[in-house]
Amino acid sequence: MKEKVINISANNDEYTLQIRDNLIELLNKHGFKHNNGFSRGAELNITIGGDGSFLRAVRDSNFSKTPFVGINTGTLGFYPEISPERLEQFVSDYISGNFTINSVNLVECEINAGGKKEILYAVNDIVLKRKDMKTIHLDVHIASNHLEKISGDGLIISSPLGSSAYNKSAGGSLVYPSLKTLQITPLSPIISNAYRCLECSIIVPPEFEISIFPERVVDYYVAVMADGFTFEYEQLESIQFRTSKKVINRLTTGNFNYWNVIKEKFL
Repeated sequence: MKEKVINISANNDEYTLQIRDNLIELLNKHGFKHNNGFSRGAELNITIGGDGSFLRAVRDSNFSKTPFVGINTGTLGFYPEISPERLEQFVSDYISGNFTINSVNLVECEINAGGKKEILYAVNDIVLKRKDMKTIHLDVHIASNHLEKISGDGLIISSPLGSSAYNKSAGGSLVYPSLKTLQITPLSPIISNAYRCLECSIIVPPEFEISIFPERVVDYYVAVMADGFTFEYEQLESIQFRTSKKVINRLTTGNFNYWNVIKEKFL
């Protein structure tokens, strides 16, 4: 008989470790084995912590298609939907099949720098800034059409799920999760006689690719942050963003109501 293995990724604070131990005890009682971290042979990934723990586990798994679900021991927590008080109910729902699995399209970013190409993925967002934090000047193209030159601190390209994160704090719009869009949000855009660009965010449908070109290549040392994880590039030539065909699977119990989540977290 095949072992029923569940991956568990948890923060190291005392309360989270206590919840992890309670969960392991419950799972063992029902015939499950657990693995700390990520194992390809597991049937489910459980994260314990906040949004950061969820996103870190997704990246550590290399965006595995094994479903993810989160137990929230953090503060805001959009991704981890299970409260510690509902551990027994969650395990019962999982065993009885009382759950749904939803696919989440990733943000895909193709970076061309120094004559090399690299692909990055993100669940929430990808942020582009200069490493020295000076003003960055970026030409923005949508579906090969030049839109504008953004001058300011940088820009955010966010997914619908990520629209409620850094994007919202920067003045971007909230986007319903089932919409497969990308959103471009400028960070502190400069509006003056010298520099003119849109102050608002732009929502782009999935069939259109977003291309970003820096004003200069040689002296731009750029920091690209994918879900908060930083990658640095010299001699950046261009970046293309698209709604990826690559997905992760998110397990949800009960009835997920986006508007109730927004009200609970923000209002």
